[in-house]
Amino acid sequence: MPALSDPARAAVCALFVDRFGVDARFLATLRWIETNQEVWVVSELPPDGVTHVRPPGIRAARLHPSGIKPTSHFLTLLGNRMTRSQAAVNRPQLRQLLLGQRIAWPDGDADGFVAIRLADDVLGCGVLRRGRLSAPIPTGRRRELLSILEDV
Repeated sequence: MPALSDPARAAVCALFVDRFGVDARFLATLRWIETNQEVWVVSELPPDGVTHVRPPGIRAARLHPSGIKPTSHFLTLLGNRMTRSQAAVNRPQLRQLLLGQRIAWPDGDADGFVAIRLADDVLGCGVLRRGRLSAPIPTGRRRELLSILEDV
């Protein structure tokens, strides 16, 4: 699995620095690799000759022709390292988002990706478009979060 090329690494890191306010020095300490249009953060590279469909690590972003999409999992792990582009929602708003609905979001953030936050916890990736917030959080994670909301 190839290490992430310098231009690709710069673009991915720029997303997390510019959009989410993550310290570039922290991102520079991570080991980035690319496979199948996905960017992963790994602790070690696999030994030579060992290939996997998925590398051992955390998928941080997906590379699309339209741009770079951060993963919900990586945003969750970044947590308080993010200083910008966060949508703090309440429980009813979170429930709507997890059910696939868009909610009005008059906050001043520019359109694009945001980290959805409930209190002190980052729960996943959101998308802000023309004053509406949606949550492209993976289905399994949505179900898990909805179950937790119902139990509380």
